[in-house]
Amino acid sequence: MLIDLLVIVFPLLVIVLVIGAAQRRFRRARALSQNLLITAMVLVLMLVGGELFFRTTYAESDGLPTLAVNNWLRRYWQTNTLGYRDAGWTPADWEGKTTVIAVGDSLTAGWGIDDPAQRWTGVLQSHLGAGALVINIGKPSTTTVDQRANLMAYPLQTPDVVIWQYTLNDIEHAALSIGQNPNLDPLGGVPFWAQTSYLGNFVYWRTAGVAARGGGVYADWLHRMYDTPTVWDIHRTEILAAIDTVQSMDARLIPVIFPDMPAPFASIGYVDRVAQVFAERGYDALKLFDQAEAMPASIRMVSVRDAHPSAAFSQVVGDALYERYFAPSP
Repeated sequence: MLIDLLVIVFPLLVIVLVIGAAQRRFRRARALSQNLLITAMVLVLMLVGGELFFRTTYAESDGLPTLAVNNWLRRYWQTNTLGYRDAGWTPADWEGKTTVIAVGDSLTAGWGIDDPAQRWTGVLQSHLGAGALVINIGKPSTTTVDQRANLMAYPLQTPDVVIWQYTLNDIEHAALSIGQNPNLDPLGGVPFWAQTSYLGNFVYWRTAGVAARGGGVYADWLHRMYDTPTVWDIHRTEILAAIDTVQSMDARLIPVIFPDMPAPFASIGYVDRVAQVFAERGYDALKLFDQAEAMPASIRMVSVRDAHPSAAFSQVVGDALYERYFAPSP
């Protein structure tokens, strides 16, 4: 790549210019070397300034492990002792209140949303008021199996309501269990300079790295997994086990199913398939593809580089949950 070549050539060029500027035999060459050396030093200062800016100031969430995510996590992601992006609730906090546990992955934890209060769980809490407590146990990169384990391990074992947030990549655990792998390695082709330099990392993911994101490829793989009978049967069993766990807690179960955020209508069939499993056990799921399709992609997603639901869409989700499942009947 051109940048790899420049990383090697530029230091050598500076050395040549220093030698040219220091020699006294050839005046024109000396003058030219001095001017070019000044230009090179200005360029170096600009690069150093850019590196400092992107290393210490610039922060952005992403669907990939870019270096800008590290800054975003340091700035906005604080967790409690259990590892959840939530307050450290104790029995005294939920005593005498209607308790709602929100189970899910990064869509519940609020990846890409700077202020945790703007997540859909925070919106629902504002609707329910002081008489209720919404507990967020969303954790990124988890699937239905992991989330069930998280719920079973949480200190509050007698919640009044469990909201189970589902997204289509929850089938990944079932697929991997029989060796079905999307084979996406977003860092596999990233050059060393883009993995170590914050400025270089920013440039890489805005240029050459765009093609390596593979978002559409991954979505197609997920859809194929739902259409693979063996994988779907395994995953259906995982969903039923999650339902059984909530029933054993004698809690009200509210499933909320997120579609593929970049292309909501393309995932309707798969959202409906999951909702049908809940319906067979008597649970009416909130399917969000209509709400997602009603909002422009630039508003419903965090950014073009982060397809997680935005704060604006989380507001819609929180409002919809309250109106459908919690608001007093007219």
